[in-house]
Amino acid sequence: MSGLAKYCAIKGHNVSGSDANFSPDCEDLKNTTIKLYPSHKKENVKGSNLVVYTSAIKKDNEELLSATAKGIKVVKRSELLGEIMKKHKNSVAVAGSHGKTTTTAMITHVFFEAGSDPLAFIGGYDAKFSNFRYGKSEFCVSEACEYRKNFLDLYPKIAVVLNIDNDHLDSYGDMAGLKSAFQTFVYNKVAIISADDNNCKDITSITSITFGIKTFADYMAKHIKKEKCGYSFTVYEHNRNMGRINLKINGKHNIHNALATVAVADYFNIPFNVIKKSLENFSGVKRRNEFIGKKNNLFYFCDYAHHPKEIGAILECYKSDLKKTIVVFQPHTYSRTRLLMEDFIGVLFLTNTLIVYKTYSAREEYDREGSAEKLYDNLKKRGKKNIFYAENKDELIKLTERFGRGKTEILFIGAGDIYFIAKQIVNEK
Repeated sequence: MSGLAKYCAIKGHNVSGSDANFSPDCEDLKNTTIKLYPSHKKENVKGSNLVVYTSAIKKDNEELLSATAKGIKVVKRSELLGEIMKKHKNSVAVAGSHGKTTTTAMITHVFFEAGSDPLAFIGGYDAKFSNFRYGKSEFCVSEACEYRKNFLDLYPKIAVVLNIDNDHLDSYGDMAGLKSAFQTFVYNKVAIISADDNNCKDITSITSITFGIKTFADYMAKHIKKEKCGYSFTVYEHNRNMGRINLKINGKHNIHNALATVAVADYFNIPFNVIKKSLENFSGVKRRNEFIGKKNNLFYFCDYAHHPKEIGAILECYKSDLKKTIVVFQPHTYSRTRLLMEDFIGVLFLTNTLIVYKTYSAREEYDREGSAEKLYDNLKKRGKKNIFYAENKDELIKLTERFGRGKTEILFIGAGDIYFIAKQIVNEK
């Protein structure tokens, strides 16, 4: 939302916005002409010509009701983003259950390095461009969120699909419904799709461009080597050796993100030396295995993982040090936790010392069956040892102090406010 607000302000519109609770992200807007309201009130929409809302906003929100009553045009965030993308000849939308933010940022960096002056809407905070970059060219790249089928409101020339996993099933009913939406997303577009993901295989057509590590694809990573920081690999376009890339961000999953980026860049004839330089200088985005500080001899890291597969990927990065790592996990939404309970139990069993923190409910009402307490109870019943539950920050601090002796790292995992809580803990004396 803040990226769209910045775009509209740059275009000369009078922009205002409201949030139920100001997060640190709102600080990013304070030095702009955008007027901020610290709560939702019907008076906030007075004088507006257009009201834009996210799918997290409920239909009975007083600002939406007031706008409708006044005859003010109301659109979803994705609809406004789609209208913006229509204005750009070379537009790229990055979809998938995991890796969207990192890949969107990677593509933005490559376009920038190539001198393409891209417009970019990034779903997280890139170290260089934040969550938005204004560009005046025909190039536009954006993250495409599948929640409530929002990505179907976009009109990209290039549709990237990194993977399709059992997430947001509350919006689709089942995997068949989810895959059908992805099929619609790539229809009549240049589709760049993972060859390694089994669900992606169901939407791959003969016109698709594919990338992968295990399965034969148009773009492949071979001769993969774990380096001191990140992975190095050789990129092949069919049998053509394009060259070697050495990523400096951790996680083997980032090889897939980089391959998707190479495929997009090569489609636009960007030289490999430019792609290589950009990806090798890429330092990641916030909340993706981000080091946030050191306190009481513990190194603090944060990751956005909130799906079992994402948790498994980040734990893989700590595989050799899990005995010395405290893992703090905050579930994100009750519906996701309830629907994927068995998957969460399975992956969290891999931890050594685990603290389950209260659920970040986001848009949902309390549901005991999908709560952090229920997840904690189920793990204990299955025999998980060294597991604890924290209801608030004070309890969390006491547990980390109690069990931090002899540990070297503490990893906070989740898409909710756990990131800001972790930063508060690190910075408080």
